[in-house]
Amino acid sequence: MKLYISSYEYETFETSREILHFQKQLIDNKYTLVVEVDNPVIGQKYGFLDKDIYTLYLVSRFNELALDKLDRFPIDVHVFIQKSSILPNKISISNMQNIAWACLYDNEEDAKAHKMQ
Repeated sequence: MKLYISSYEYETFETSREILHFQKQLIDNKYTLVVEVDNPVIGQKYGFLDKDIYTLYLVSRFNELALDKLDRFPIDVHVFIQKSSILPNKISISNMQNIAWACLYDNEEDAKAHKMQ
């Protein structure tokens, strides 16, 4: 399954990104997709100096089960990154910062057009 992420609300995500790999995880009892994107987020804007960010954590904005099922698109998500480049022993939402609201799509055309439901 190919997935894409984009947002018309946040400049950082105006251009769609392809999700190369994803893994479903429960983090703080929330269904979360841990994704690796093809085009990184510039880390300097978030205090990472010269390190770009390829790993994003997606949590559904409205339907908690949407990321578990992945059967209806687009899915509105909060986009999180780690607060620090040093990974903590336990991944937790409190160790992350929310950098955008975006939509998760199952095709590139809808992601580029920022298609809404």
